Amino acid sequence: HFIVPKGFVTDFASVPRFLWGLFPPYGEYTEAAVIHDWLCFSKLVSEAEADAVFLRVMKECKVSGWRRWLMWSAVRAHHLLT
Repeated sequence: HFIVPKGFVTDFASVPRFLWGLFPPYGEYTEAAVIHDWLCFSKLVSEAEADAVFLRVMKECKVSGWRRWLMWSAVRAHHLLT
């Protein structure tokens, strides 16, 4: 279990604006995105672990498999390339 402090500022899902039609900044994956942002900000776990939590929470929130995979892949690629 993770507790995100009240007042923590998140950008929800960091999706480029041109993709908002398929992946709006918030939706069924909002909880996963907020937890992921908190884990990355707080450095409580590695980026790879934060990404794995993001994937797991999306599954628990019943985000469809294809959407989970695409969003996780984008986040993972971002962390590997930066």
